[in-house]
Amino acid sequence: MRTRQLEIFHAVYTKGSITEAARFLNVSQPSVSKVLAHTEIQLGYLLFQRIKRRLVPTGEAHILFNHADKIHKDLEQLNEISRNLLRHSPGLIRLASTPSIGLDFVPALVSEFSREFPEVRFEIHTLHLDQIEKRIKDTSIDLALAYNLFSSESLKSTHLLEGNFVLLAPRSMKFNSTILTCDDLTDLPFIEIEGPFQATLNEYFEENNFEPNFVTSTDTYQIAKSLVEEGMGITILDQVSAMHQDSRKLKIWNLDMKIKFSLQLVYSVQRTESLFMNKFENFLKEYNYKL
Repeated sequence: MRTRQLEIFHAVYTKGSITEAARFLNVSQPSVSKVLAHTEIQLGYLLFQRIKRRLVPTGEAHILFNHADKIHKDLEQLNEISRNLLRHSPGLIRLASTPSIGLDFVPALVSEFSREFPEVRFEIHTLHLDQIEKRIKDTSIDLALAYNLFSSESLKSTHLLEGNFVLLAPRSMKFNSTILTCDDLTDLPFIEIEGPFQATLNEYFEENNFEPNFVTSTDTYQIAKSLVEEGMGITILDQVSAMHQDSRKLKIWNLDMKIKFSLQLVYSVQRTESLFMNKFENFLKEYNYKL
């Protein structure tokens, strides 16, 4: 099958008729019929049976479609990549991050870098981990800052920093020690932050025979911080996400735990070299994160 034949076959199969396929492809019905007929002659078997003015896929068509659909999606992705490359300005860095660091931490980094390189423009997104991987693959973003998203077949990652988890509590809450253990947290109202770190924290809790008194849960770090500010409870989060908080209402406490988080700079293994992106990457590697 040639690309045009594949496109026609996929449209007829998914739309269910030559009329709808022609409308979807914005071509004439006779041209769709002609290509489809030529394809069936070339293959030596029917792809569709005409039953009561309806096209019914044959068994061979069902088998072919499983493979054709994958190729069709790959072609769509190729077209998307081509469009994204056309839109990409040489002085533009399209940066993504996970939401937990996208509100305070990333703006601070970008602002400091921009003071030194004002000619660089940024396009900033907050995305979840699965979205980051997808957007890097289709080249709609160049770089991403994310926790524990390591190199893979299509992604490459550079380690930026490693840090600890900390406890965020209302400033009015007092503890007898400066470094807290699970015993210090027994029965305290706990705000759960759903996300990539929660499974790691749950393992830590189980190892220490500790059952948090969860009073509420959220998938947003900012909401968790606000709930702690309102005195609803305590929460555990990474040091970077805890850095920007109102010290008049909140206090950070260190925890006696060995588990750590890793912040990665992530990009495509097929990344095109760019002077400004290289400068930004070096800036991130040399930045004083002051954890």
